[in-house]
Amino acid sequence: MVRFTTLACWGLFVATSYGAPFDSPPGAGTSSAQAEPAEKSETAAVPDPIERIKDEGLHRSEVMATLSHLTDVIGPRLTGSPALRRANEWTRDKLATWGLENARLEPWGHFGRGWSLKRFSLQVVEPQCIPLVAMPEAWSPGLDRPATLEAVVLDADTIEDLARYHGKLKGKTVLVSPERRIRPRFEPIATRLNDTDLLTLADADPSGPKRPPSRDQRAKQQTEDEWFEAMLQLLNDEEAALMVEASLGGEAGALTVTYASVPGGVLVPEECDRPRVQPWSTDAPKTVPQVVLNKEHYNRLRRMLQQGERLTLDVDFTVEFHDDDPTACNTIAEIPGSDLKNEVVMLGAHLDSWHAGTGATDNATGVAVCMEAVRILRALDLQPRRTI
Repeated sequence: MVRFTTLACWGLFVATSYGAPFDSPPGAGTSSAQAEPAEKSETAAVPDPIERIKDEGLHRSEVMATLSHLTDVIGPRLTGSPALRRANEWTRDKLATWGLENARLEPWGHFGRGWSLKRFSLQVVEPQCIPLVAMPEAWSPGLDRPATLEAVVLDADTIEDLARYHGKLKGKTVLVSPERRIRPRFEPIATRLNDTDLLTLADADPSGPKRPPSRDQRAKQQTEDEWFEAMLQLLNDEEAALMVEASLGGEAGALTVTYASVPGGVLVPEECDRPRVQPWSTDAPKTVPQVVLNKEHYNRLRRMLQQGERLTLDVDFTVEFHDDDPTACNTIAEIPGSDLKNEVVMLGAHLDSWHAGTGATDNATGVAVCMEAVRILRALDLQPRRTI
């Protein structure tokens, strides 16, 4: 995915603070402390562009309306999906309406198959009703029809242990994760950064060296990946109906979910003699339907099964793959500069998002801020010297 992540507020700061940034009448940028007394009446008639920007942003902002449309109306914007295309077109048209030039969709290359979730529900129906907080993995296949399935735990620590499950998984819902530890939280989820924190971040070297994983860490990860690859192949060979994993993150009803695993897509390239296979590839191999379950719910089901309880689940899981257009696009629009138009200030944020939420913090907030920055400049008819 192509993602520009420069901060829009920084871009606006650059556009308004460096080197006579806007075309203005003579003396318009002169402060009252520097101006001669005879010039005060002339300069006072030309409002300071920075003050005008602040006034527009504080009193006539459209940033929340933009954010609401992207999240509430359009919602999840998975790469390659019709929803992302809708978001591309809506942002293009909105930028053009605000007066930006050359508003367009610009393909960045071949991505692969799109995917949309059409229907999904999951609950235990026997021995009691337990509504479950769950979400399918993106690009997972679905079920042909709603189904009632028996649940089993796959309790295998090694690849050799997997052999115990031959002939036992067909048509079953298989819980494949260990029980997830739930840690109590005593600190606030979010904290406000002070000036010192922000200065530390600003002065940090973003290209600084990262400590590579140790040999033991790499060996452990490779062993885990090899086990997962073998487990996934077992579920496919045995024709399991549904693979259920526990969420790695999230408490109190939340969960984290990304994309489905396919045979040949688990081991990283340096650990095998072939490229990694992605589930959105047009030639991706067949894989078992996959969902992620909230860790509190997952742990309960696993404990019930380990105590000999028989669990039956109702599953309704329908998806649609989109193969008509494998390309993906950026939304591009410009405010052309004047004498320094070949110098560019870039504002950007990624428009795509995962499918389990409405894509607010990741990253409609960034998109809305970028769009608001250029909307303000167009609304005030400020002509930047550099192209934005």
